[in-house]
Amino acid sequence: MDELTRRRIFTTALLARRFEDRVAQLCLTGEIPANLHLGAGQELAQCAVLAALRPDDPMLYGHRGTAYWIARDLPLETILCDMAYREGGTNRGKGGVMHVIDAARGILGESGSLGGNFVIGAGVAYAEQRLGTGRVCIVFFGDGSANRGQFHEAANYAAVARLPLILLCENNGWGMSVPASVSTSVVDIADRAAGYGMPGIVVDGSDIDAVFDTVAVAAARARAGDGPSLIEVKVTRLRGHWLGDRESYRRGASGPGPGAGPSDTALVDPLDQIDPVLREELERGFDERIEAAVATMRSRPVVSADTARESVFVP
Repeated sequence: MDELTRRRIFTTALLARRFEDRVAQLCLTGEIPANLHLGAGQELAQCAVLAALRPDDPMLYGHRGTAYWIARDLPLETILCDMAYREGGTNRGKGGVMHVIDAARGILGESGSLGGNFVIGAGVAYAEQRLGTGRVCIVFFGDGSANRGQFHEAANYAAVARLPLILLCENNGWGMSVPASVSTSVVDIADRAAGYGMPGIVVDGSDIDAVFDTVAVAAARARAGDGPSLIEVKVTRLRGHWLGDRESYRRGASGPGPGAGPSDTALVDPLDQIDPVLREELERGFDERIEAAVATMRSRPVVSADTARESVFVP
């Protein structure tokens, strides 16, 4: 990884953190619905993954955080308008953050329900293969979603058809409030890859060089026609499942918790690895940029209910 790429990863991750902190304030004051799933702790890995891909590689993002979109240069005001169901977003009030879509940037949304993105991603990869575009589709998901049936359907077909697909698991050890140790029969989700005849790799999400290199290898493999890969990135969820989560189930939070989840008494923020002097330099201008986006969002009208029947299959 060259230094320019490293700086870009750091900058994007830092901006995502600062932006989400501001969004959380807007949620608490009622300007944005409080259904945000914070990405704090996972931004660095998300940005490293996307830096290893082409900007036109299609992406089905995960539900945790905004770094996916920021890494693809989606304007902050556009993201805010989608969050606030205002004009100026990508989906005109249809689905909020679960359906942020900008095909030109390779952003294809997530799904109406967790796990639906697996089969959508396999379908996108199939289309790219048939069209001979050389593009690779990536599907982000969490350890909880890995237990959905669609994961196995998509993985099996992707392997059989040798689709250009990367299944990227962000394993933070929690499926909402349920620890992976009591919901999943294997320690490493990547072990499941053997059952489908594809590579399964585990990587430390705080090591951006390892994340970048692992994804780059998987992408090159997919572009060469050698099929899909399952990559499991071990990450840290610094905050609750969503903005209103009291986190009483965590050890070291507001009580002893159930004792079955990861120990959260000494969480390490991956962004702390950035040199403080460099961090100050990279963060310069963030607040002005974010407040300008907030002002733009506030200036846009709420999407009219009259548009509900637009852009749907059955009007």
